[in-house]
Amino acid sequence: MCNLRLVRMAFCLLMTSALCSAADALAPIDLARTYLSNLRAEQYAACLAASDDTLRSALPAEKLSAVWHQVTTAYGAFEAERAVSLTQVGENHLVDFTCKFTRGVLRVRISVTADGKITGLFFTPIPEATKYTPPEYADSGRFREEPLTVDAGGWPLPGTLTLPRGEGPFPAVVLVHGSGPHDQDETIEQFKPFKDLAWGLATRGIAVLRYEKRTLKYGARIDPGTLTVDAEVADDAVAAANQVSAHGAVDSAQVFLLGHSLGASAAPFIGLREPRLAGIVLIAPPARPIHELVVDQVTYLAQIDGAIDGAEQEQIDALRAVVERLRAGQSQPGDALLGAPVAYWRELDKLSPLDNARAYTRPMLLIFGGRDYQITAKDERLWREALTGREHVEIQNFARMDHLMHAGDGPSKPGDYSQPGHVDVQVVDRIADWIKARTPKR
Repeated sequence: MCNLRLVRMAFCLLMTSALCSAADALAPIDLARTYLSNLRAEQYAACLAASDDTLRSALPAEKLSAVWHQVTTAYGAFEAERAVSLTQVGENHLVDFTCKFTRGVLRVRISVTADGKITGLFFTPIPEATKYTPPEYADSGRFREEPLTVDAGGWPLPGTLTLPRGEGPFPAVVLVHGSGPHDQDETIEQFKPFKDLAWGLATRGIAVLRYEKRTLKYGARIDPGTLTVDAEVADDAVAAANQVSAHGAVDSAQVFLLGHSLGASAAPFIGLREPRLAGIVLIAPPARPIHELVVDQVTYLAQIDGAIDGAEQEQIDALRAVVERLRAGQSQPGDALLGAPVAYWRELDKLSPLDNARAYTRPMLLIFGGRDYQITAKDERLWREALTGREHVEIQNFARMDHLMHAGDGPSKPGDYSQPGHVDVQVVDRIADWIKARTPKR
C-alpha cells in the first residue's frame, strides 16, 4: 500500500539485535525519550543538538519539521506512550516506543550511539488488534486453510494457502504486497485486503497464497540503502509461485500473480522473471516512478482540509526539491524520501512498470479505483496509452473504489482506513471471472 503516506514507508537498519542488560538500559531510553519529547514539542533545535552528524545531515530542522507534521497529519495528535523496549546492536542501542496517536498507533524507533547521540529516527504503523469480520461474500464452509512457508533461500516467510473445498486441481493466485513492511493479510489499520481476497476468491473456486513480507519478518537485518527489488519483492514472489505450483491441489499451469500498489508495479517485472505464470492482475498499479507520486500525495493530504498552510507548503517544496534532484541524478548527501535513502528509490526505478508491461505477453488485468488519491487518473491514462491495442489486456476502473478497493463516496482520505471495511465484492467477482475465463473447463 502502497500506502505511500510518509509513515508507512519506514525501514529498519541492518543490524543483529541482542537484549541489553538492565544496568545499561536507563541512559539510552532517557536520551531517546527526551529526543521524542522535544520532537513532540517541535523543539527542533534541541533535537538537532542531540543528534550525530549523520542524522543532522539527513534531517535538518526543516526536514524534521516536515516529517513530524506529516506524522501528525496522518495519525493525529500524540496521546500516550504505551510501551518501550530496548535492544543493543553492537555498541549502539535501539529504543522502540509504542505510541498512541488519536488516529492510530506507531512504533517510534530511535537509535542511540554508544556516546549518547541520536543517530536514527523511524516511524512504523502498528495495526491495533481487531477481530476480523469476514465480508458477506466469503463463505468459510467452501474453503480450508493450511500453513505454507515461502522460502526464497535463507528468508523463510510464514504464509497461508487458502484452498477451495472439492475436487481440484484449482487455479491459484499469489498475492504480492504494496510498499513497506506488511503482514500476510496486508493489514492497514482496520483493513485486511489480502485476507478479503483470499477468502473471497477461494469461495469462488480459486486457491490463494498470501505470506508475510520479508521487510516485516526480517526488518532488523535489512539495510534500505542496499535493498534490491529482487530482495524486497521479486525473489519471494517467484518462490511463492513455484511452491504453490507444486501443491497437489493446484493446477500448475494456472498460477496467476496479483500485485497491489508497489506489488502491482512489480508484477510485470516478476512475470518476465517467471514465465510459467498464467497471467498477472495489477490492482492500483503506479505508472510513474513511486518517488514521483510522493509530491502529488503529500499535496493532496495537505489540501484535504481546504487549504495548504505555510508549513505544509514548505514540506511540499522540500519534497519536490529532493524528487527533482533524484530525477536529475543530482542527489545530495543526506537526501532521503519517506524515510528511505535515495539509493532505494533508484533501485525501484528498475521496475519500469510500463516498459515491462509492454514486454510481457501473457494476460493482464488492471484495476483502478476512481477515488484513489495515491494512484490517480494520471497513472491510469499512462497505462491505457502504453497498452492500447494489446491483446489479452483488460483495464477497468471502479468509480467508487479507493486505494484498497473499498467503496465510498466523496474524496478519499487517510482517516477512512480507521473504519472497518472490505475489498468490494465487485472487485472480487471481476478478478474471479477473469481468472476463470482463462482456466480450461473440466
